[in-house]
Amino acid sequence: MRGRRFRVARRAVPAAAALLLVSACGATGTGAGGGQDGAVGAGSGTTTLQQQPEFSKEPHQMLSATESKQVGWFVADAGGFALYRYDKDTAKPPKSNCDGDCAKTWPPVLVGEHTMTSGVDPTTVGSVTRADGKKQVTIAGWPLYRYTGDKKAGDITGQGKGGTWFAVTPEGKKAQANDGAAPAPGDGY
Repeated sequence: MRGRRFRVARRAVPAAAALLLVSACGATGTGAGGGQDGAVGAGSGTTTLQQQPEFSKEPHQMLSATESKQVGWFVADAGGFALYRYDKDTAKPPKSNCDGDCAKTWPPVLVGEHTMTSGVDPTTVGSVTRADGKKQVTIAGWPLYRYTGDKKAGDITGQGKGGTWFAVTPEGKKAQANDGAAPAPGDGY
């Protein structure tokens, strides 16, 4: 009798570990819907991971469609932090033009072992090789960045900085203020 219980328990441990891993990888703060209709927006009272991401450690990337009252639909990472595009980059062909001090303020989203999506068409996700040789994640050809000024999940404080930085939409476009106002000018980086 003991042997049978041991075998059942032994089978349950890997299943529980797999469930825990899948749950951790899917923790994006955008709900379980998997698409834009199921996404829960930043600033909507949703609890998300409240810590700064470790930009140098990229085991995987999660790109999740998220909605906010401030800019509408935008893409966030696994921690709920907004991702941005830079108008001085190019999409066709993809090219990153944010290096040096710029990349310290706007760390590039680097390619990890896996890139997962929720509400973002995976066929629009790609990569570009940066000047330093690292591969950077792109959406519709636009290189993606985080902003060090965003201190908690759901912040979109980089929106409109220098008139060249914008939260990126799931289609790779610039997220725009919902009230129709032009973005406030700020320093470029």
